[in-house]
Amino acid sequence: MLGGAGVRVKVRDPLEVSIFFRLGLFSARYSSCTLIRLASTIHCLQPMDVQMEHDESGTLVGHICNSWLPVSEEIKTETRRFNDVVGLLQSTWKDQNPETKYSALKWISLISTYLRAKAPVAFADLETVVRIGLDVILQTSDNLFIQIRWAQLLSKILKKFRSKLNLTVEWRPLYKIVSETHFKRRQSYEGLALKQIHLEQITSLIRRCRRFFPSTAAVEIWNEFRPAFDDLSHNSALEAAGFTCLFLPSNLDGRDATSSFLTRDWLIEVMRIWAAMPNCRFWTFQWATLMSRVLKHSHDTFDHWEDFVPTLFTFYLQSFEVPVGRASASSPIQREIPREVMVAFNQGWSFSASKVHAKSMVYLIKPNGAALPSLDVLVDLLEQYFHPSNGGHWTSSLEQFLQHLVRYFLKRLSKQRGSINQLGEMERSTFVKAMLRLIDRGQYSKTPALASTAASTASTLAFIEPYAVLPLIVSRFYSAMDTITATHQLQTAVTSLALVSRAIILASAKEEGTEHSHMLDTESATTLKDTLVMAMFSTLMGLDANDPPKTLATMQFYCSVLSSIGALGDESDGGSTALSLDWSQWLNEFLSRLFTLLMHLEPSNQSGPEIEDSSQLSSKTFLLEGDSYYRHVLELLFGRLTKSLYQQAVRKVAEFLHGQVLPGAVAEIGFLCSAAVYANPQYAVPQLLEPLINSVLSALADTPSTGFSGHGSRGSSAEFKVGLSPGLELSVRYQLNVLGIALTFSGAVLLRYNDLLIELISAAFDAPSKKVNEAGGRVLTSVLSGMVSFYPLDQFKIITGIDGVEDWVSNKDTLECPVWHLPEAAELSFANQLLNLHLERSLADLRFICQEKKLEENPGQIKEQLRVLLLRVDASLHGVQSSLPDFQLLSEDEKGRSLTVAGAAGASVGSRALREDAADTLHTVFMYLFEKRADDTALLMLLVRIIDTVVNFGWSEYGHWSQERQLWRSVSKRFSEPKVNYITNADGKGKRRPRWLVVEIVYAQSALRASQAGYRHYSRDTTTHIVPSHVTALTNDLLRLSLHRYDAVRTAAAGSLLKVMKRFPSLVKECMPMLTSSLQDPAAIEDSALGACQILSSRSIIRHLMQDWNDLVEFLMAILNSSHHDSVKAQAAINEIFIVFNVRFGGLPARAWSSQKGNTGDVSLADFVSHIKSLGDGAGNMHWRYTIMAQAMLLLLAAPGQSSTDSFEPSNTALETRQLITGQFLNNLKSELPPLRPLSVAALLLLLQPGPYKVPAAQGPPKHRAALQLAKQSVATIFQEEKYAETVVNNLGFDHIFAGESGRSSRSMLLSMPELGLTALLPSFVREWPRTRTWNAGMSGEAFSSNHAKFFKRLVQEGGETVLIAVRGPLEVAVQSIEERGKQCVAAELVAGVLHSDVQSVLDAWSVWIRPLLRKALLQSTVESAPEWAACVRFAVTGKGRLGRNAPLLRSQVLESLVEPLAQSSASTSLVTKRLMFLRAALVEVSSASWSTSNVLYQSTILSELMSCMTHPAAQVREGVGNLMCVVASNLEHLFALHKGVIEAGATMEETLVVDESVKKWSFEMVEGATAAAVKIQAGTGLSLGGTALAALGGVGPSSSANEDDEGTEVEAASKWMETTLYFVIASLKSGRAVPLNGIIVGLLRPILSIQECSDKELSSLAKRALQLLNSAAPFDIDHIDGAVIAVLGAATDANWHTRVSALTFLQSLVYRHTFILGGDATEALWRQVQDLLSDPQLEVRESAATTLSGMLKGTDSKQAKAFREQVTSTVSSLQGSPGGKKPRKRGVGETGLSINALHRIVLGLAACILSVPYDMPSWLPEMVTQLVAFSREPAPVRSTVSKTIAEFRRTHSDTWSFQKAAFSDDQLEVLSDLTSSASYFA
Repeated sequence: MLGGAGVRVKVRDPLEVSIFFRLGLFSARYSSCTLIRLASTIHCLQPMDVQMEHDESGTLVGHICNSWLPVSEEIKTETRRFNDVVGLLQSTWKDQNPETKYSALKWISLISTYLRAKAPVAFADLETVVRIGLDVILQTSDNLFIQIRWAQLLSKILKKFRSKLNLTVEWRPLYKIVSETHFKRRQSYEGLALKQIHLEQITSLIRRCRRFFPSTAAVEIWNEFRPAFDDLSHNSALEAAGFTCLFLPSNLDGRDATSSFLTRDWLIEVMRIWAAMPNCRFWTFQWATLMSRVLKHSHDTFDHWEDFVPTLFTFYLQSFEVPVGRASASSPIQREIPREVMVAFNQGWSFSASKVHAKSMVYLIKPNGAALPSLDVLVDLLEQYFHPSNGGHWTSSLEQFLQHLVRYFLKRLSKQRGSINQLGEMERSTFVKAMLRLIDRGQYSKTPALASTAASTASTLAFIEPYAVLPLIVSRFYSAMDTITATHQLQTAVTSLALVSRAIILASAKEEGTEHSHMLDTESATTLKDTLVMAMFSTLMGLDANDPPKTLATMQFYCSVLSSIGALGDESDGGSTALSLDWSQWLNEFLSRLFTLLMHLEPSNQSGPEIEDSSQLSSKTFLLEGDSYYRHVLELLFGRLTKSLYQQAVRKVAEFLHGQVLPGAVAEIGFLCSAAVYANPQYAVPQLLEPLINSVLSALADTPSTGFSGHGSRGSSAEFKVGLSPGLELSVRYQLNVLGIALTFSGAVLLRYNDLLIELISAAFDAPSKKVNEAGGRVLTSVLSGMVSFYPLDQFKIITGIDGVEDWVSNKDTLECPVWHLPEAAELSFANQLLNLHLERSLADLRFICQEKKLEENPGQIKEQLRVLLLRVDASLHGVQSSLPDFQLLSEDEKGRSLTVAGAAGASVGSRALREDAADTLHTVFMYLFEKRADDTALLMLLVRIIDTVVNFGWSEYGHWSQERQLWRSVSKRFSEPKVNYITNADGKGKRRPRWLVVEIVYAQSALRASQAGYRHYSRDTTTHIVPSHVTALTNDLLRLSLHRYDAVRTAAAGSLLKVMKRFPSLVKECMPMLTSSLQDPAAIEDSALGACQILSSRSIIRHLMQDWNDLVEFLMAILNSSHHDSVKAQAAINEIFIVFNVRFGGLPARAWSSQKGNTGDVSLADFVSHIKSLGDGAGNMHWRYTIMAQAMLLLLAAPGQSSTDSFEPSNTALETRQLITGQFLNNLKSELPPLRPLSVAALLLLLQPGPYKVPAAQGPPKHRAALQLAKQSVATIFQEEKYAETVVNNLGFDHIFAGESGRSSRSMLLSMPELGLTALLPSFVREWPRTRTWNAGMSGEAFSSNHAKFFKRLVQEGGETVLIAVRGPLEVAVQSIEERGKQCVAAELVAGVLHSDVQSVLDAWSVWIRPLLRKALLQSTVESAPEWAACVRFAVTGKGRLGRNAPLLRSQVLESLVEPLAQSSASTSLVTKRLMFLRAALVEVSSASWSTSNVLYQSTILSELMSCMTHPAAQVREGVGNLMCVVASNLEHLFALHKGVIEAGATMEETLVVDESVKKWSFEMVEGATAAAVKIQAGTGLSLGGTALAALGGVGPSSSANEDDEGTEVEAASKWMETTLYFVIASLKSGRAVPLNGIIVGLLRPILSIQECSDKELSSLAKRALQLLNSAAPFDIDHIDGAVIAVLGAATDANWHTRVSALTFLQSLVYRHTFILGGDATEALWRQVQDLLSDPQLEVRESAATTLSGMLKGTDSKQAKAFREQVTSTVSSLQGSPGGKKPRKRGVGETGLSINALHRIVLGLAACILSVPYDMPSWLPEMVTQLVAFSREPAPVRSTVSKTIAEFRRTHSDTWSFQKAAFSDDQLEVLSDLTSSASYFA
């Protein structure tokens, strides 16, 4: 009910909100609670056992957040109340009548309240709600707002109760809603923001409904979307992937009808489809998400997952974009995602792939399966990228990967009971060890998110495998404590230790409690506990005011330890034995450090509001920020100290408190005292607070008194001006503020200080100091809050388990109810006494002052008195909060039949009459201030605050709950035991948390219920909300204040007013007249217009306008009549409000569609449209900005041309109005106003329908045909006007923007206009074009507008031959204007639209004038305009239909005109290049999924022609040939693969075989020709050319010319052939068409590698570019990987050493990306080849081989790597002759007896092994490092290799060297230091 989409709550810091709420300083108002109800809940004072469960009738019962509350007995009646609510909902939505769609909305907020309150509702009632909600959604497709509200509610229900409901939901109606609303053109306008929210909510609902789809849904869904995957170049494949992932149920094997759906064949098909679109994050995410869901539900029941582990892990590895070798991290090849697909399926997919991959990996794990070893290999490959020195943009994905791996692993462990493939100890241990490697690397990451995730995951895994995790964390802590150079590590180390401290304590207790334990094998329990003891003392120095992060980490550590060890103190005094610590000493040192910290604190320098909130403390340091545990540490400390230590601590605090005045830390000191008082108020109040009270009274005793408190005599008029001395004011204010915080939880103890407190409060209000008065108000608020509020008294009660360790609790355990503070009669009596003194008397004084008629003698004194009186009222109301009864909203008879949830936050004090009296008085004060003190901002702000407190009952409690829940979620993540705990082997019913934390959220839940119980009142008899007269009066006051001249007053009043409107929606209509008059009244001041705009842009107002036609008319007219507010600020506000209204617009009210007038005064739609049209025509000399807004309003007022539901059929008047609006926008195209034309084009795309001239003609119901006829007449009439078409074509030509032209000023003018933002925010009325993949800018034009083309297309379909004749002349003129790019562009758009219109008249005119004109335009196009004409051709042949496979009527004619050969005399390079460009643009749109013999023969002919142009002399032609060849070849290859064995009817077997053979011949010639060309190019650089190569080259392309006999000409021809081939490869990779061409690309791989370094630098650069793309391309599939390996092995043995280096470089990424699918033979061959190249005669080859080998050692077979290391070690040992462990002797130069190359091979082998573990210290590494050092005296290049390797070793191990050096012996360290230390001068 509260916190919805109506009003923004001002967000404060969560911790601050929580604290101030509990102290009564957050405007908190609890709902009323009678003493009778209080008596019925008195049982909560006694402990009671509560257990969460569901009863047999299907009702949620016993939730801890309800059973622990003081109103738990009343909560039990909510089951019956909710049943009544559902019954009323059913009666409201009677007979599924759509007319009741709005009346059913009011129940949504109430049902949501029951869900948030965790009320005990019956599942049958929830099922009824879901069924009704789905019915409403399906029958209100014309109202997105209603669908949004119901979708939000149903998503919550289905998410929370999904396993308890028995429903069946059909999927097709939901699919229809999504597709027709967001993938098809709507009939009326809806705002962009509204559509976006609708899409998010409907897709969320679909995800929740998936489990309830019928058993046949999976088959139906797959069959529906599967055909789209046949053509992956079309965007329909992306849509189908999104819809498949969205709709397909994941439990495919758990239903009878779909038990056979999840099969091995289906998975093979999915894997093939997944791999067919590489380098597309969206595509990968959709399929990975689907597989993760299927895996989760079938990992136990489907037996074939093991077969797909290599393929899946290859996909997963590819998605981690990390740099490998020389390949960049981010792939330069990415598929662009269409706007509608991006918006429709946007789940953060670009960042969440790691999450779904982690989920899949976890559920793939099986005992003795392949997934866990594969995961270990994946960790080997990714481990180095977690290190702080290897950070980059990939760090966030790796952080998510680690986080979700651990999360899903725990989730699987917790739910694996009864699973077939249960994970045992071995699987757990292996998984945890792999995760620890990532944690160890990321623990000190420079990215805070990764460091935090590493710490949190370590704490979670500590409960799974403590023996592995805890020693690592402890060792890192000791290292951080000892380090000097890396002090930043200490904060992370302390945080990590804090998170595992409970695991340490539990594991130690478990170890000590058993004789033999296997939990800890490396660190004993005593050592771990000693670490905590040492840390408790050593971290005290971390409490440093100059180092906030370290201080906060230390506080978190103390909080974690104190939450686990029970009572603090000696065992003899009842202290816990969980931690052997001298608590007395630690307490003294802690308090000393804390006091020092507080003395040096400085408040944050934050700019506050103009008028400071008197209830808030200005002091705020980092100790009170949201992530601080300061308050929790203090509360835990004082709550758990033994009696003697508690008294010791209180005495030290008292000594510090009374000896210091620290105004900069007043809040922190206040919470210190509050914690001590809460633990034992009987002892702490006399020690801490009573001296403060006496001190303040003593200090104020001899000061002047104003007497404004009403207690005692009033001073003279001069005394209030005297003031207090600065020192005294500072001291008194500080002490009062401390009291204001510390008194809150004193409870009944304060009753013995009644008189003293009354005197103290009066003295504070009497002081002549504003700051002291405000501090006194805080004391009054605190005392009242403590007297009347409900709060837990034993929040920090200890539940001791084994060995003194505190037991944490789960909300599913049997728990003991906390004891609550329930106010006694004496407390309520004292509260009423204070209310009488400071509320009732203050109200009386206010009335007296405001009603006094005589002139004020002393205005200054009256002002101060008013301020103090308002402060007293404000403090009193904030103190009692909602304990003061609300206004009467229900009659006495209806109270017993209330349908709201139960809730109370305090005992009732005062009376309803007192609140009403306060409302009347505040209204009187407002009238007085508005008349006589309208400029007094301070008083007005204070008045607004008080009115807000009186009127907005329950709002603050909701704010407290919302912020407290956010804070609780943050804290609970760090203080929780997982459900699976292998330390204690506890029965995991749920996560366990400290009891004090559970009580904290229960207390917040109490605030939520209190806020909802009194916010709105529903009863069984009355469903309308009564607005009390007092609320109406104060609402009017707030409305007038919201139009005030001062911005601060307006902002504060507007916030309160919007809250009132949300609570009482009927008040919106009463406020509308004043708001609209502030805009359109010429006498209204600018400030009132600004205030009106602020309120009118709220959601509450906009929702009202969508339901009230008259108010909507008045609102729109007010905007149009507001031009007299001509200041920049006012105009900006008016523009903003119109844009906000535009993007949230949800359709016209139902009353607007009536063709007859309603009540007197109603404005008909037709009249209003005519009026707006006249304004837009300039009848009223309107400013151009307002002209734009008027035209945009016409778009909002357009009636649907046809109905989307049977419930609504537009009237003739509505249709005529629509055509009137259409005509207006058509006329706007002649306008000289630039921003108006784009708006008009966008509007006409919505308004114009596929007309009667389209073939086939549009059909439909009579109303629809009538609408088409009206549109036809309208378009025909307008185009018959003289020069209309010419003017439109010329104007639209001016609207094109070209980069780099001198006409930049026009673009700047457009961008500076706010109205262009309005056009940009219009929702898309048409699909994005092109709908096929675009990888080159020339394929879609630079400025070609698909919207213009579609607009012309609609015009021709609407107007037919009339339009065609009208545009012919202007079109011919535009085509002739070759040098005018704008006209060329609009001509291309016009031709494209005409050719794609499928109108018979166009077909008739094709041969007459359209074809010659098109050919002329194409041939004469310039270099600048050619891309626009290419886009024209592409648009003209674009396929139609959802899948794009329906050819337009003129596609074949256009293609035939393009393929027509050029005349030899005119076949210039430019013409040939343009022809290739146009052919490529056309063939891209020809679907490769539809077999057509004519298309196949057509493309086969083009392919043959292209082969003859491979060595064309022009470079741009060769590039065009390569690009076009990519399109044609991929189309044919994919077509034959897809339709293998299928021949179209009418095609002969001979024709098919001929085409197939021609494609195979082309493939052979391409590979052989490239191979021969590469050989010839190498030969031209000095290498000899063999006869076989010459023969191969001579038979293919490059050497076929008789004129190319000499060697130089042959090399040149070979270079041209190879250049064309490279363009083909680059285009194939960039276009995403490489998958069907993989066989050819593999064949071309060796030639590409062989020309990386050649004499032709341009060719070499092109080859490097191709290889770079190959490095980033998708992995080869299993069918082609062996061919790629053979190609690389061949290049690695090439005679040219550059080729060998290129092969090794490419090999690095090849092996990395294919780690999981490389066969054993291929891996062995690569391994041998790289080792052989270590002895290559070329130095560069040897070094590259060593680099490649070090990479291959990561993630490779451990046995293979181990064998290689042993081989290298044994070889070195035989050379050096040093037995293991001894210091090797350094040999002199040449002592080894080996050649330099042979010796270098051995050293490079050592270097590769060392560099393969850059951050680890395995047992074999020290010996190898020592062996390598021994070669440091060998000659170059051996010596340089040793130096570089050792330097890299020291760099990568520097952070952890302090403990890793322990792996070296003393001799080994000496050898290493000899090499790395500086040489002596005297050596």
